[in-house]
Amino acid sequence: MARVRTFKPDVLYCQDLSFFPPHALAELKKTVPLIVGQIACPLPPDGFLRPYDLILTSFPHFVPRFHEMGIKSEYFRIGFDTRVLDILGNVPRDVPVSFVGGISRHHGKAVPLLEHLADTTPIQFFGYGAKTLPRSSPIRKRHNGEVWGPDMYRALARSRITINRHINVAENNANNMRLYEATGVGSLLITDRKDNLGEIFDVGREVVAYSSPEEATELVRYYIDHPDEADAIAKAGQARTLKDHTYKSRMEELVPILERYLEKQG
Repeated sequence: MARVRTFKPDVLYCQDLSFFPPHALAELKKTVPLIVGQIACPLPPDGFLRPYDLILTSFPHFVPRFHEMGIKSEYFRIGFDTRVLDILGNVPRDVPVSFVGGISRHHGKAVPLLEHLADTTPIQFFGYGAKTLPRSSPIRKRHNGEVWGPDMYRALARSRITINRHINVAENNANNMRLYEATGVGSLLITDRKDNLGEIFDVGREVVAYSSPEEATELVRYYIDHPDEADAIAKAGQARTLKDHTYKSRMEELVPILERYLEKQG
């Protein structure tokens, strides 16, 4: 808080809405013209949300919920940081199919899917949360431990095919980081079908979508057996992300939003 007071920013942009308690935000409002939050996870208590002048979210369904609470909100998507590609360099694709991500109580609906894939495909798992699973879970036998930062991106980049599934709170909307991380490093993304997925990628040409564990297995097996088709979709997905879904593009979308609300505050 002392740093914010000293720096006196026009905008304080918070990406963890549970961090500042309400009284701290009220105090910071004396210094900062516009306090903005960004969220795409389960919501903290209402009191933590109401002090924000604006909340941005990559969950389309959260926007009307914030409006009902009397909180100003806009839809703002996440994206891919292209600097990752420079950090990784050339990575051999030696993992036929992977799931790179966490397993937690917020991902509960996805565990049966991942276990089905563990039983029916050569999938390898990377990430946190495996120890929370029963010892009998087939995921544990294929789990390679936690990966963070560049190691997480490297696990994705090693994968010819990678599986995505969304957190429960995403409901019927495509949103998560893996959409952009996986395509950004050039893996073929097989993701759960969502209502707005076609607004982000050309489904079938840039990414592939499934509606059930059985369909996910069929798609994994098909694209393992048809590597040229898999590579063509992966390349198209990467090209789309590098064209439309980078953080450079996102900042060009964000600045006008912030300027508009800053003017209102003035």
